[in-house]
Amino acid sequence: MSGALGVAPRSSSALVVALTGPPDVRLLARTHVDLVGHDLPAQAYHAAAGLPLPEAERLVHRWAEEALSSVEACFAELMRQHPTVAVGIAAVVRPVPALDAVLRSHPLLHLAEGQLSREAVAEAATRAGLPVHYLDPKGRHDPVGVERTAALGRVAGPPWRKEHKMAALAALTALG
Repeated sequence: MSGALGVAPRSSSALVVALTGPPDVRLLARTHVDLVGHDLPAQAYHAAAGLPLPEAERLVHRWAEEALSSVEACFAELMRQHPTVAVGIAAVVRPVPALDAVLRSHPLLHLAEGQLSREAVAEAATRAGLPVHYLDPKGRHDPVGVERTAALGRVAGPPWRKEHKMAALAALTALG
C-alpha cells in the first residue's frame, strides 16, 4: 500500500503527516518538526535584517542547512516506518528577490521566511528521491479530499488544526 507525507511548513517549524493512499485513506502518523535549534533565530531573514550583507548571507545559509537536516531526519524516520511514494507541501512557490532587496522590505522578509522553510521541505523530499506536489492552502480544494481530511481528524482526535488538515490534503494531492 502506497503512502505519502504531507507537510504544512511554517516559518521555523512544520507539521508532517503520513497517510496511506486511496481508496483506504488512513492517517499513519503525525508529527511536528522544529526546523532549527535554539542556537539559531526562528526567523532567519528578520534576524539578518540588521546585519551586514555577508553576515546576513551566512546566517540565512546556516539556517537553511540546519532546516534541511531537520526535515531530512524527520522524513527518514517516517519513511522507515511507512512506505512513501511522494510528498505534498501545503504552500505556494513564489520567487524571492535578492537578499539585499529582501532585507530592505518588511513584507519581503515574511515572503522569504515562508519560502525558506518550504525550500527546506522540498529539498529534503528531493534528496529522499520523492516527487514533490504543491497544494495552495488558500485555493479551492476537492470536496472529497476535504471530507477525507475531516474524517481523519475525527478518528485521530485532537489536536487536528487547520495545519494538520492542510498537510493531510497535500498528502492526498501528492497521491493523485
